[in-house]
Amino acid sequence: MDSARHELLAKVASMYYEREMTQQEIAAALGLSRIKIYRLLKQAREARVARIIIDWHIKRAAALERGLCARFGLEAAFVLQGGSGDAALRLRQVAQMAARYLEGVLPSAQSLCICFGSSTYELIHAIRPDFQVPLRVLQGTGSLPQALKELDSSALTRQLAQKLGGEALYLPAPLLADSAEAAAVIRCQTVVAQSLAQVRGAELALVGIGNIDPATSSFLRAGVLDIAELRALRAAGAVGDIAWQLLDAHGQLFACELSERIIGLSLADLQRIPRTVAVASGRGKARAILGALRSGAVQVLCTDEAAAQQVLALAAGDSLQRHMGQREALQSR
Repeated sequence: MDSARHELLAKVASMYYEREMTQQEIAAALGLSRIKIYRLLKQAREARVARIIIDWHIKRAAALERGLCARFGLEAAFVLQGGSGDAALRLRQVAQMAARYLEGVLPSAQSLCICFGSSTYELIHAIRPDFQVPLRVLQGTGSLPQALKELDSSALTRQLAQKLGGEALYLPAPLLADSAEAAAVIRCQTVVAQSLAQVRGAELALVGIGNIDPATSSFLRAGVLDIAELRALRAAGAVGDIAWQLLDAHGQLFACELSERIIGLSLADLQRIPRTVAVASGRGKARAILGALRSGAVQVLCTDEAAAQQVLALAAGDSLQRHMGQREALQSR
């Protein structure tokens, strides 16, 4: 089967099974007959393009992958070539690429910790239904059950453990304490301290990378911050977050009271985990991805072409600006 035919079958199956469009609606959208849509869906099932997950024909941008590894010292980078103009669909394709990578490394691991996020959600659903590995799945951040329940770290921990046939180990704490002092007390509770110790000993971590854009920020969707607070953080120099840890453009922890209230993996904890896999897509997340890569907490990045290009452009621009500044300083002496 050639790539164009594969792409068409995947597109029709996605519209039908994921977006829950009728065959007539799909036919109208694509300018085809309903019977043609029926035959395409049948072929998609027979060719195993449509199973429980949608198996997109993934093309990777090898030159960008090499550029990211060279620039940031990554163990591996996976960059989706092209990608859909639909942000949600593009994230599913990036997540499928990341899932294939994880399926290759999980059999040799004993533990994996995961954090809240739509990227983690999509990756879990992209893992093949027949892939089984009995490892421990650890909840990396506290729970936030009142908002975005399907994306909460405890729900994702349970889903992945069930899918893999492994064991789920939960972090019995809220994501956000009322104050820094309250957070310190919670972390000292015996059961929480023991859970955090297990999380810190994980061999792999799976995280998303968030930005400070009110249109897409998990902080806003989860009700942790409002628009005014997000804008204030961005104006003060925050560019994004990894495992709810706010970062600046240099990859340093952004000092603020909110970070002290988070219960879960710290940036220092992530930096000590042997292999952290980060999944993020979209050009709008480029500065947040750059901050995460500069933090030293990410060893494997899965993203799309537009985001990768912008990350490398930003990094090159920053390097040039520093060089010009050093040159001007020398000339002024």
